[in-house]
Amino acid sequence: MAGPSTAGLRTCLGCRERFERETLVRIVCDAEGRLAVDRHLKAPGRGAHLCYAAECVRQAVRRKAFGRAFRMNVQPVEAEALLGEITRAIDARVLDGLRIGRRAGWTRSGADVLTRERERLRLLLIAADTAPDSARRLSALGSPDRCPVFVFGDRRTLGGTQGQEDRVAIGVVDASYADRLQMELERRDRVLVAG
Repeated sequence: MAGPSTAGLRTCLGCRERFERETLVRIVCDAEGRLAVDRHLKAPGRGAHLCYAAECVRQAVRRKAFGRAFRMNVQPVEAEALLGEITRAIDARVLDGLRIGRRAGWTRSGADVLTRERERLRLLLIAADTAPDSARRLSALGSPDRCPVFVFGDRRTLGGTQGQEDRVAIGVVDASYADRLQMELERRDRVLVAG
């Protein structure tokens, strides 16, 4: 009898464990040996994969695993620079998601609106530059099991996703969309953890 299928599984260059392709960061390499994060997992050509964990990125850089994975000389890369690029790719996906969510009617913003709709909220993002008292008040709208709360971006960045100048918080009311954004935000937290 055949064993379990490994189709679609990729190996992390850092920890060497196998995971589904969609759960990993994909790194691509151009003809000059420059590495880049494949933000949407769609770039042509060979890719190398990493866990969304700071230590796996550092380990892959330390081991010079990218050259072996791409079977070519790659330009030297600092682990912190690669971690920064991964974080920027995640941030871009979250911001794109918030813009799409606004157009689809899945987001709410503004303290009064969020308070009124607190029972519908499935995810809450609070700007890092929110006043401490306001941040505490807004955080109280969330709950670990129903509406996780994340600190993300600044007021101007969050506002821009909602067609406004500034927003201190954005709530997501669509459960499946909230789950997708939460997955990206949790990945971001794992990348930012000091190893």
